[in-house]
Amino acid sequence: MKRRGAIKRISLAFGSLSLSSGLITTIQSCQTNEFNQQFSFFNNTHLGFLERVMEIIIPETETPGAKTLNIINFVDAHVAKNIRTEDQKYLVAMIDGFIEMILESESRKSINEIDDSIIEKHFSNHIDNYSMISNNGQNYSEICGLIREMAVTSYKMTEYVMTNKLGFVPVPGYYDGNVDV
Repeated sequence: MKRRGAIKRISLAFGSLSLSSGLITTIQSCQTNEFNQQFSFFNNTHLGFLERVMEIIIPETETPGAKTLNIINFVDAHVAKNIRTEDQKYLVAMIDGFIEMILESESRKSINEIDDSIIEKHFSNHIDNYSMISNNGQNYSEICGLIREMAVTSYKMTEYVMTNKLGFVPVPGYYDGNVDV
């Protein structure tokens, strides 16, 4: 499998989101507050890990963070519905490799045993650092960059950001083309 091609296709799938009726349906389905969500693609280990990393990328401040906005729901639905099967397998393999590298370097058996500050340390060391090679000889800057891109793009597509930060109005209202600029 050509790894750069898979990364490009996954990035393009997240980067080329447009406001189509399918996307609006996906966004609305991810905004529910049900606790028994049925996730489409990632398993519980991946979901927990990605949610923690996305909360590190977009923390809760005066604005809601990644956990509060349920960004993982959108990412899961988007990957399940819009990413090719071979690219999905490659994405899972990259996430598993990154998790295994963290577990090996911290001598732990489960990612749930590792504190968020340790995950943040590994994430910060690898993101945008193509010269950083881990103990197993791998470079994880691509998966870290991809996780960041998924988190930021999903954050921009949330209802909170669209209505409160970007001024999105779902139904056009009054238009006055004669406004001083």
